[in-house]
Amino acid sequence: MAHLKPLDLAESREAAEEIKWLAGQTGFVANSMLTLSHRPEIARAVLNLIRAVVRNPDGTVDPALLWMVAHVTSLSNGCQYCSAHTFKNGADNGVPQEKLEALWEFETSPLFSNVERAALRVALSGGQCPASADPGDMEILRAHFSTAQIVEICSVIALFGFNNRWNALMETELEESVETFLNSSNYNGPDATA
Repeated sequence: MAHLKPLDLAESREAAEEIKWLAGQTGFVANSMLTLSHRPEIARAVLNLIRAVVRNPDGTVDPALLWMVAHVTSLSNGCQYCSAHTFKNGADNGVPQEKLEALWEFETSPLFSNVERAALRVALSGGQCPASADPGDMEILRAHFSTAQIVEICSVIALFGFNNRWNALMETELEESVETFLNSSNYNGPDATA
């Protein structure tokens, strides 16, 4: 049960337009944004980060990879809410189902390239504890990505660091449409992967 009741969209007047924009991207109104709307300036700031970091049409990293990074970050944090969202968003952004299901085995699965492994390795360590990101892993990341792309990848990790903590702390309830999507897939959530 959520610790705070999300506002409904009409009550979130000051952040409603940004929340509607995100709903247009995802196909549902996010309970996390409705809860943040108790402080609309925070909701708007987070939505602006989402727009810049994972919903930016001018980004140079493949959106499928960014959503895999977001999912591994969320899995490493054990955030059920964000893990469910990033699984769905990954599917919606071109990550094949079998790859999504194998993300926790990215180091050994033949489904992943060395380029993907480099980004996902940093997502795993950076998602758990940013200070523990291995310098060698960051060096490998530099071998595969430009400086701007590294900023994009690490921004996803940082954004989901906030999202994971917010939603785990608030015990944000998953939206019905996301639950329906997960039930139609083989998704088992972060507890099944830990």
